[in-house]
Amino acid sequence: MKSFKQFQEGLGKIKLLDIAKAGVGAYALKKGAEFLGRKKGESDIKNTQPKKPKYQNPGDGSIPGRYNDESLKDYKKRRYDEYQKQINKM
Repeated sequence: MKSFKQFQEGLGKIKLLDIAKAGVGAYALKKGAEFLGRKKGESDIKNTQPKKPKYQNPGDGSIPGRYNDESLKDYKKRRYDEYQKQINKM
């Protein structure tokens, strides 16, 4: 069995190239496992359907305020889209 001092001396002999090889090997192993773990016919690109807006403005040109469960981002998009529609009608 090695003493602590012999163990520390052994660590000093490890080169950066050896660490890089170990990293590349681990990455390749991970990617190989992911590839082999896929189901037959499963593609890399998942089919996502476009997100349908939850709230829509009434057709009379008015813009109701923000709803309680509506995010600020969605409210801003809905508001500016309505402004753009009104400008295009002119």
